[in-house]
Amino acid sequence: MCNCNQKRTMYSSDNERSQQGSVKMKLIQKNPIVLNGDITGRTYKFEKINDFIWVDKRDVKSMDKITGLQIIY
Repeated sequence: MCNCNQKRTMYSSDNERSQQGSVKMKLIQKNPIVLNGDITGRTYKFEKINDFIWVDKRDVKSMDKITGLQIIY
């Protein structure tokens, strides 16, 4: 008997837990952007239009005024 549904549930819940404390941001311009988080110092690299990256919510405050990026809540 296969327990694929159980494995799928475990995987998706682990993925959600790893994103806690993060906010999804999307590149809405054609030019790539590379940013360093003011608080964490992490590098965030948006390479092409419609790319999205999970950004630490502490770093989002410094990125919310950047044109070309959209915060997805």
